[in-house]
This record gives sequence, C-alpha cells and structure tokens, in this order.
Amino acid sequence: PYDEGVFIGYTAWEKEGRTPAYPFGHGLGYTDWTYESVEVRGTTVRVRLRNSGDRAGREVVQVYLAPAEPDAERPARRLAGFAGVEAGPGESVEVTVEIPRRAFEIWDEKSSSWSYVKGSYELQVGRSIGDRRVTVTINV
Repeated sequence: PYDEGVFIGYTAWEKEGRTPAYPFGHGLGYTDWTYESVEVRGTTVRVRLRNSGDRAGREVVQVYLAPAEPDAERPARRLAGFAGVEAGPGESVEVTVEIPRRAFEIWDEKSSSWSYVKGSYELQVGRSIGDRRVTVTINV
C-alpha cells in the first residue's frame, strides 16, 4: 500500500526527526561561502554571497519553501529552486532564483488538480536542507 504520501526522500527523514549521513543537497567544495543577504520581489529571490575561502569555487544556492502554518499533510519545507554561482577568493556575487508557481501548490484529491495555497511562507536559503543560512518571509 502507498501510505507515505508526499513524505519520501528528504521530507520523510525530516518528518521522522532522523539525520542522514549526507543531507539532501549536500556537496563538497574546496572553499567556504558566506551568505550575506537575501531579497525577494514577487517570486524572484536574489541572494548575495561571498567566497570567503582561499581559492576559486562553485556553489549551488538552494531555496527551500516552508509554510508558516504547520500542516501534517505537507512537508515542513521543500526545495523550491536553486542556481549555481562561481567566484574567486574574496569575491562577492549575486545569484537569482525564480520560484515557480507550482512551489506554492498542493495536489487536491477531491478536484484531481493542483491547488494554489495562499499565505505566509519562509524562504530558507543555503547550501543544503541541513545548512540553511539566510531566511526571509513572504506572503502570496
């Protein structure tokens, strides 16, 4: 029987309060990154970060969407978008991540269609689901 619903992969680990060896989105690099700021206009997220290490590197900035109101039928947070960026040592860069409409939708079994869920959400930005560095609240 299919009874896990939307709770598969990283959302299941998080729901159960378990810690995997390598969290979703985990990657290795040869430099360090400082997430300096996040700004949102509509569903466009701009993140400023700095390569705070000693060598050039690449970072995949991940944006997780967390509903402000907990709902047992929905994951606490889910990946809404991501983008890669490269920078030399000490260099600051800005990356833009577009959040698609589907990130704010859930499947409605009664109507057999996607349903847009208005409300307040926290955008959590970071390196992985286990390493979120900056947040901002939005209302849709």
